[in-house]
Amino acid sequence: MKEKLERVCSVIEIYLEDIFGRIRVYREDNNFLIPWGFTVINVRAFEEDEIYLDVNSPVALNVKPTKDLMKFLLAENANIKMASFFTEFEKGFMDIILGIKVRYQDLSRELLKFLVLNIGNLANEYGREIIAVFGGISFKEYLERKKAELPYTGEKLFQEKIKVNGYLLLLEVYTEGDEYTLLCREEGKSTALIKAKRKTQNIYEVLKFMEQVKETLESRNFPNLRKLLNPFEVNFFELYTVFVKGKDLKKLKNLEMEINKLPILLINGKISYEEYKRRIKEIEKEIGLS
Repeated sequence: MKEKLERVCSVIEIYLEDIFGRIRVYREDNNFLIPWGFTVINVRAFEEDEIYLDVNSPVALNVKPTKDLMKFLLAENANIKMASFFTEFEKGFMDIILGIKVRYQDLSRELLKFLVLNIGNLANEYGREIIAVFGGISFKEYLERKKAELPYTGEKLFQEKIKVNGYLLLLEVYTEGDEYTLLCREEGKSTALIKAKRKTQNIYEVLKFMEQVKETLESRNFPNLRKLLNPFEVNFFELYTVFVKGKDLKKLKNLEMEINKLPILLINGKISYEEYKRRIKEIEKEIGLS
């Protein structure tokens, strides 16, 4: 069954990269992540009696539950035919997520395209409405708050130094329980260029991961860095400042801004899906992803 799940994940990866562009899709095992406006589209393949796909997007986080809010969600669940809201509670607040579970056997590329685009777009639209009326924060704001916290916690296990363009970068690994944090920062500064958390009981996996990131940084292979780390783990704007100079720096920063802006333009109806796909392909060529 594991081999079948891997084959399914390979097909899903091809489908998602075709739908969103390679630069938008990050894969970790049988999980896929696509940043989309103020939220993220999560796609997970898993096994029960057969293989299923879970497609979901956070709508609003840290929302105070009220009767009016629950009535609103129940009423909207009756109107949305292709997905439904579900909630997760923690410390008196709840996270609202929009999603669907579908059998892989029933899936086609066109159905997956319909599901991921609509769930991502609806999560953005409902998120704005729910946050305005009932409070809470978007997934994007949640990430920004997390980035403002201390960049690392726990005991320092390793540290290596990398010299780039006159900058001295520190590559460090911290541990707390079974969670490891890989941090890359400029010496003497706390701002994280890379902050990636992984859970594992195998320290050698962490060392291998650290070595892969180190080699990628030393070779300045930004396309490969996008494969190793998900988009929320890398501060490309700050990385470009260290690794790139002159006109190329401005170009790469502008392209990075456009990558993040294109989904919002599509969600708001400012561009068509065809225009989105065309521009994403152009950007991939410019940064060396195709």
